[in-house]
Amino acid sequence: MEKIVLIVTKSYSVLTFRKDLIHTLKNEGKEVIIIASDNEHEKEIVEMGVKFYYVKQDNRGLNPFSMFTYKNKIKKILKEEKPDTVFTFMLKPNTFGVLASKNAKIKNIYSMVEGAGDVFIKNSLSWKIIRTVVVFLYKKAFSKAKKVFFLNTDDQNEFVKRKIVKKEKCVLINGIGVNLERFNYRPIKNTNVFLMVSRMLNTKGVIEYCECARRVKKSYPDAQFNYLGGEGTLKISNIQEYIDDGSINYLGVTEDVRPYLEDCSVMVLPSYREGFPMSIMEAEAIGRGIITFDTIGCKETVKDGYNGYLVEYKNVEELIDRCKIVLENTNLVYEFGKNARQFAVDFFDSEKINNSILKVIYGEKNE
Repeated sequence: MEKIVLIVTKSYSVLTFRKDLIHTLKNEGKEVIIIASDNEHEKEIVEMGVKFYYVKQDNRGLNPFSMFTYKNKIKKILKEEKPDTVFTFMLKPNTFGVLASKNAKIKNIYSMVEGAGDVFIKNSLSWKIIRTVVVFLYKKAFSKAKKVFFLNTDDQNEFVKRKIVKKEKCVLINGIGVNLERFNYRPIKNTNVFLMVSRMLNTKGVIEYCECARRVKKSYPDAQFNYLGGEGTLKISNIQEYIDDGSINYLGVTEDVRPYLEDCSVMVLPSYREGFPMSIMEAEAIGRGIITFDTIGCKETVKDGYNGYLVEYKNVEELIDRCKIVLENTNLVYEFGKNARQFAVDFFDSEKINNSILKVIYGEKNE
């Protein structure tokens, strides 16, 4: 039986982002092994029929000693397991995980870039220094990979332009996809409920969403602006004033977003940059229109005026205007929702996307 090792960051990402891929791999007769940076969800992962390894590392830090230790621990596991293929996801696995795989003499190495992240968004001196280091690591690692999957054209073009990876190594896919059966169409129950789902990060546009909610509710007090997501670089204290004055309803965190999507009429994500946002794909799959910034990763999810609206980057006035339009024209809520479901069926089917990934990995390997 062929073995494939998936090297990820947080173990929860296996359950939220890799589950369908793992099922596809297992259905094809592959033995799947996970290496993650925490063991919080080890039990659920093992119950999927997957072997699990925990290699601790700090996702936000770049301490040379800890990274050297992280790489060597992965190398040791790979030498013991002797997998046929390694597939890495996110920054640390895509760099140190790939280099460990090469040191362990793994021939078939694949990576996925799911967004450039803060490294390519922020431009302070400290972030420019970090970016220089990260670009160097990416270049070194991706020279060892057979193929690198990208979720949007802009990220792919930026990596090619920076000479991080050669164009012929790039594979473009429509996000990681969404399970269209699990996220099946749900009839719209409310026409005045907006929802944002994301971690509390400045770059997700959390404050823009809160400001939009506050100002829209002055004209439309019955409108609801729900927010779902855990703390990140922003804390609850940073949005407490918007909670206290009723601008937004903070819903905390959840392991099942579907009931919250079903309750909303439109999903809002004023993000500065994404790989390909899962929150939008899931919302579209159940039939909800989208209002999002016309930014990298987000703009690929919406055909303006068809399944939602694209709003100019950081333009809160336009964001407010688009929310008011759908509140004043409830027929748009239903039209956007119907079109959003079709858009998801056409482009975001995880079964089709995962089969295309396997074709690249195993088709190429057998040539």
